[in-house]
Amino acid sequence: MYQLEDIRHVHLEISSRCNASCPLCPRNLHGYPYNDGYVEKDLTLQEVKKIFPIKFVKQLNNLLINGNFGDIVMNPESVDIIKYFRTHNPNLLIDISTNGGARNKQFWKDLAALKCTVWFCIDGLEDTNHLYRQNVVWKTVIDNAKHFIQHSGVAIWQMIDFDFNQHQQQFAQDLAKILGFSKFRIMNEGRQNTPVFNKQGQLTYVIGNTDQVDFKKIIWLRQNADVLYEDIEPRSINVINCYAKKNSSIFVSSTGDVYPCCHTGMQPDKYGHGDYMQVVNSQLKKIIKANNAIDQSLEKCIQWFDQVEKTWTNNDFNSGRLVVCQDKCGTIWRNNTHIDL
Repeated sequence: MYQLEDIRHVHLEISSRCNASCPLCPRNLHGYPYNDGYVEKDLTLQEVKKIFPIKFVKQLNNLLINGNFGDIVMNPESVDIIKYFRTHNPNLLIDISTNGGARNKQFWKDLAALKCTVWFCIDGLEDTNHLYRQNVVWKTVIDNAKHFIQHSGVAIWQMIDFDFNQHQQQFAQDLAKILGFSKFRIMNEGRQNTPVFNKQGQLTYVIGNTDQVDFKKIIWLRQNADVLYEDIEPRSINVINCYAKKNSSIFVSSTGDVYPCCHTGMQPDKYGHGDYMQVVNSQLKKIIKANNAIDQSLEKCIQWFDQVEKTWTNNDFNSGRLVVCQDKCGTIWRNNTHIDL
């Protein structure tokens, strides 16, 4: 797929722990604290130095810190980890995605000094943000963002488009300008319809429209039902236009495991029973080889990527075509042009 010296972009998860409980996050079940097999771990500074030698850090153009399961604010060594990258690559573009709802002023001041761009995920105003970003206090996020900006940090306000915040989006955009955010971005990524349960499994409210509100049935299905290839809607796709290959990118999880991208890095050996990820991870487990960079070299950890690329010519899922590659990076021919799905 590519060689170690070709890599220019790293997507890094430095913690799989989180202060929030977002109802459509894979680390819980619609807000209920249900661990479906992922490992909770912070990547240590020592492990980061082992995984990413100085020579490798110097060749990078971009570093994205954004977890599949966790948030940077939970890792006690996060500032020191970023400082390691910045020290050895002063021109490295560093982007961080966070709910912004934790840590003290010194933390945000230190991030600003390290010349990071922070994407604050704020999905509403004081009366609505917590509907999705459960356990996150809006005022805390805004205070942290203001402190980061006041110390010359580059901040972006990112808002997911929900029914409950559509009437606030223009006001939020205006507020972002007043506070000094460099950009305001609205994301429409399909996260819209979900029941929301509390820690006791009680329905508290519904986001969007859904008739799946029976908690006992939902958790039973997650624990007992199997998702099969035939449960995944087939698509007629000709070409895999791989984001990771195109951008010479890798994803490294908080456990030190190495994958081509975050979509392939949802802890395949443990996570995903009873939902879409069961099929995705059952395929990946068959081809992943020696991919933990704490135990062995990064160069060795990317060798299995070639097995991923070989699946792209297979005709269907049963013959080995990867569901996740087809869904995330599939293209179709339209008017003699490749169209990304």
